[in-house]
Amino acid sequence: MRFCKEPFGRQDVTGAETVNEAAATASPRLAEAWKRFHAAQEEGRRLMEATPRFRDFPQHRAKAYHTLLEAAAMAYNFAVAPRMEHPRINRNTSWQTDVYTLGQNGPDFYYAVTMLDGRQDYRLSGKLNDCTLFLVQVLNHLSGHPDSRVIGNYDLADFDIGADGRFEFILSARKHEGNWMPLDPDCRSHMVLMRRAMGDWNDVPPDTVIERISEIPPGYYDDEEFDEDAMAARIETAAAFFSYLIRDFNINLYDMYLTNGGGFNNMAFLPGVATSQVGSPSSRYAQAVFDIDEDEALILELDRRPDGAYWSYQVGDVWSRSLNFTHRQTSLSNRHAIPDSDGVLRVVLAHRDPGIANWLDTCGRRQGTVVFRNFRALTDLVPTTRKVKFADLAAALPADTARVTPEARAAALRARHAGLLKLHGE
Repeated sequence: MRFCKEPFGRQDVTGAETVNEAAATASPRLAEAWKRFHAAQEEGRRLMEATPRFRDFPQHRAKAYHTLLEAAAMAYNFAVAPRMEHPRINRNTSWQTDVYTLGQNGPDFYYAVTMLDGRQDYRLSGKLNDCTLFLVQVLNHLSGHPDSRVIGNYDLADFDIGADGRFEFILSARKHEGNWMPLDPDCRSHMVLMRRAMGDWNDVPPDTVIERISEIPPGYYDDEEFDEDAMAARIETAAAFFSYLIRDFNINLYDMYLTNGGGFNNMAFLPGVATSQVGSPSSRYAQAVFDIDEDEALILELDRRPDGAYWSYQVGDVWSRSLNFTHRQTSLSNRHAIPDSDGVLRVVLAHRDPGIANWLDTCGRRQGTVVFRNFRALTDLVPTTRKVKFADLAAALPADTARVTPEARAAALRARHAGLLKLHGE
């Protein structure tokens, strides 16, 4: 069956198809933007391959290339895909589930991202439901842009929220009475990041809706999708965001944790704003790069239960990506961690299940990152660490430390999988 009479190209005498050069010519800026994006990808590959962790540990190399592709997908999702005429709250295409995990997203967070135009007015509304913490961070440009900066950090607990948990905010450059989050009138694409912490994956997540309430004429945003210069600008933004993800997340976070801790296996305090541009000032982080052999374990201890509204431990790989939290116990939160009878919270990081309830699974990674999050806390806590032989764990822990049978662990992992699918979807 023939669908089109016009050929897409010509054939030479060998039968090979040649490109119709006139039809394939893009504007100089669009062509240059495309080259710049691919140059950023190659530069990212070179930077990652130059790290000691890529060079010295073959087990990290596959995930390095996985990460490069993930960063490219996120660059599209954040910079190219958004339709500014009809903003939407994006969950599974931002930091969500175990698909997009650059920066080590927490599995207990119901993250969301939306892109807003500073020339417009928007209404953000919804209901908190079982959400224990709802934070909103506004950047006037996507990270990586030379003028990108955080113009607002907000905790919904500081605003007027209905007794039933319902809320409504205005986001605009023009000041509004009541609940208002300012935008930059000169920026056409703000990044609004929402961190919504859940106590348990089976709790009811918040309902959140964004809608533009200012009027625009028909076709107002057509150029954003169909004009060559506008598309070139988006691709340029995507290239800058890609480079930011590789530089600040995949490479620098590991180096920062290692330097801040003074070496491997040492937890050190690090405020959220120090970790990256999108780090939250509401979090009092502590992080480390672990390095343990197959016959070793790392014991993390806090002398008292944290006082934050939400806190957790989480394990990541050397590229600051979350390890598999859907099927493996790579995280523990305030709803699931069990303190010992002396009030000390002890967590064991090990390559295989020690039968300890508070176990963090390394997924076979000899090196990786461990992050302690403590949001809206009154005190800054830093877990102490002890590296011990795996065989000596029983002697290193109190006799009444909570333990689990293999059957109980398997049931807990099935519940984790079901709960995360319920919260995050596919």
